[in-house]
Amino acid sequence: MKTNSDNNRTAIGVSGRERNVHFKSADISANCFSIEDIIQEKENNKISFSSTKFIAFLQQEGVSKVKVGNEFELVLVQDYVVSKITTSEVKDLVLKRIANLKNDRITDYILNKTALFSMKYLDAVETVYLKMHRDTPEKSYFYFRNGVVKVTENRIEGPVPYQTFKRLIWKDHILERDYNPDTDIEKYPPVFENFITKLSNNEEERFMRICTVLGYCLYDYKTSANSRAVVINDENVSSNPEGGSGKSLLVSALSKFRKTVFYDGKTFDPKATFAWQKINESVRLICLDDVKRGFNFEELFSIITSGFRNINRKNRDEIELPIEDSPTIIITTNNILKGGSGSFARRQHQIEVNQYFHKNRTPLDEYTSPFFSGWDTLEWNRFDVFMLSCVQLFLKDGVAEGKEKDENHKQLIRCTNQSFAEWMEDNLDELTTPGGVGTTEMRDRYLYDTNQKGAAISDRKFTDYLKAFCDIYSYQFESITNLRPRRFKLVASDENE
Repeated sequence: MKTNSDNNRTAIGVSGRERNVHFKSADISANCFSIEDIIQEKENNKISFSSTKFIAFLQQEGVSKVKVGNEFELVLVQDYVVSKITTSEVKDLVLKRIANLKNDRITDYILNKTALFSMKYLDAVETVYLKMHRDTPEKSYFYFRNGVVKVTENRIEGPVPYQTFKRLIWKDHILERDYNPDTDIEKYPPVFENFITKLSNNEEERFMRICTVLGYCLYDYKTSANSRAVVINDENVSSNPEGGSGKSLLVSALSKFRKTVFYDGKTFDPKATFAWQKINESVRLICLDDVKRGFNFEELFSIITSGFRNINRKNRDEIELPIEDSPTIIITTNNILKGGSGSFARRQHQIEVNQYFHKNRTPLDEYTSPFFSGWDTLEWNRFDVFMLSCVQLFLKDGVAEGKEKDENHKQLIRCTNQSFAEWMEDNLDELTTPGGVGTTEMRDRYLYDTNQKGAAISDRKFTDYLKAFCDIYSYQFESITNLRPRRFKLVASDENE
């Protein structure tokens, strides 16, 4: 008789150093133990119990332990599906098996042996290294209730039953719905496709951009070379953004396929001691939802390119996730993230959504039933096929190119700030007068006009802002050095004439 442990042996690595010392001399997991072998009622009215057989029984049921940081955690591996379990869940497993004996004395004996279900005792199960299944450079996989679906640039295949697939998969990665490959989304387009069409302002290039970025997010293969954060913002920049444009719904859609952790972007601080403690090896996406103005994207650089080196967890050892095992970061915002250098651009894919939806016209107004919770099985099937098609598009062509609306204005905001970019629109004519203007005078006017009177902005920093404007809009910055106080003027290039 083969056990779950035997069936999964090819997918679980057990090193000699990790195998518990109690079992180095004899591979008792090769035997098959039942509850009757472990615990027996003797003629003298006593109960005999074998700890050795008990541990072997747990292992054949699929209970092992893995090393996480400097600690150990229990896992259950059954039919290639892996879940982390608690000592209480081990107890439940044993009690279910004992229930078949219908013997109250044996049940009471186990219930009274609380030490059996302490981590100190269960530490005797063998330590294993779990080689979890991941996407490959050319293939992406999705785990539905009825099996595994494979996506390549040419086709979508499956579902394949888990017993046939024979790769280790996290239990919390398995979706609680079936995949129907016969769903025709060309004849019956999903409402989510229509939703993205509206976010794209019916523009094909923007539609493809959103679809392929969604495909990138769902693709579960990461290296330092291909790792990017995804930034989703509104196309219109405003000093008083309203929100409600549908950005968060895009992330919610992704969370229906990959395990996602959400953070409140307004209060999130990546430098906080326990900022990332909700992250573990089975999380695939992180959403920093609605980050505040001034969010320092640069603080995420090392995580995006190298992974999580130290995740501090309250009352537990810290853990490390290399880039191959790290989740993709998604940021939604109503503002423009600061940072205009090539380093910023290389570390992000951006989606800019048309504000078709707003507080006075919500997706619920448009589609009559709420997304996800209001869908029937057929609509879920359409959604699944459409989203996997986005992955297929990404695998075939990568992330589609997309051009920002008001690109220069937004680039100036990234390099300076929103108040300066808006102030320049109102004052450019004066700054280009032939005789020039005073540097300190214009700096003070900028601070006064933008309600920043008293702010610590030097003439040098103000000049840097002006030079950033010139670089983006093709002007020349000219200092007038023969006059005091210092003066300057902006000179338009031929293309601005």
